[in-house]
Amino acid sequence: MLGAFVFAGFQLSLGFLLAFPCLILVHELGHGFIAARLGHRVVGIEATGLGGICRWSGNASPFEEALIAWGGVLAQLVLFLGTELWLWGSAGTTSTFGWQVVSAFTHTNLRLMAINLLPIPPLDGARAWTIFSAWKERSPTGIPYGTWRDHSPNAQGAWFAGGKAQKQGRAQRQREPSTVMASPPASAPPSDDGQLDSESQRVIDALLRRATGKARGSDEGEA
Repeated sequence: MLGAFVFAGFQLSLGFLLAFPCLILVHELGHGFIAARLGHRVVGIEATGLGGICRWSGNASPFEEALIAWGGVLAQLVLFLGTELWLWGSAGTTSTFGWQVVSAFTHTNLRLMAINLLPIPPLDGARAWTIFSAWKERSPTGIPYGTWRDHSPNAQGAWFAGGKAQKQGRAQRQREPSTVMASPPASAPPSDDGQLDSESQRVIDALLRRATGKARGSDEGEA
């Protein structure tokens, strides 16, 4: 409604305020229709302060992405032509409310089409005009080609979950050797050849000397 109020010239035009969201909905449904026809998954359509967003997921080629970008403007064009044909084939409307709706579907519609086709991100024109350069690289749908796109806010698909699990597994395997080396045992175990280290050998020799001395002194006293 904020966008409708701005395009209405900050005037409370009830017909225009109701028709403008419908115009935005037609635009986003055009994106969704092309995305679905190309075999991709339409996640949802959201409304923003000045327009809308069509969220879709799929392994789209650059040519397919350009086609999806054109879908919104083409849907607006269909709405414009349909309104003009209705005006031409009928007496039109005499009510203020009706002319406000017609104004939104014609004059405002053309203005939005021109704005959306500007080659400036994040407008559709930034992607739509690449259709000519991507024409030679177009490919059939349904094959792993292009860039995976997921415009959903919280994508939890198997594609991302599997990749994340593999990444975490690789990171865990890389951490394990360094963890073992960073925490050596407090006392080194005996080597494979059965020999003790110098510290253990010194302790055992001291115990043997003490035990041998006590035994010898006892024997001499008894003698």
